[in-house]
Amino acid sequence: MLDKRCLALLKIINEQCADSGYKIFSFQELISLMPNHFGVDESVVCLCIKTLIEHEYISVKYQDEQEICLVPLVKGRLVFENAIDEQVERGRAEKKYFVYSFIGAILGGVVGAFITLLFGGKC
Repeated sequence: MLDKRCLALLKIINEQCADSGYKIFSFQELISLMPNHFGVDESVVCLCIKTLIEHEYISVKYQDEQEICLVPLVKGRLVFENAIDEQVERGRAEKKYFVYSFIGAILGGVVGAFITLLFGGKC
């Protein structure tokens, strides 16, 4: 499982490499693109890149002290597509539960009213 910093970096890589293959990034560029609340530096970016490589989310063609040439792999692109699919599926499930609850409430009201009519006048 990836942490939030690695997912943020993978999202940046996916966005920057949307139309092309391998792309060259400077480490400073990656640091500047990361959200400020993570407070990342070059060592954190390198650690995240290493994690993404190990989990086969990105492929690195070359890397030196200041730049890296990489591309997201299919698995890396599917991470966010699967998350979108899960959100859509969760929304559908919530709508189903709402409809079932609404129908149950109406049926409960009807049954309660019917029971009141049957036994309410005889007390």
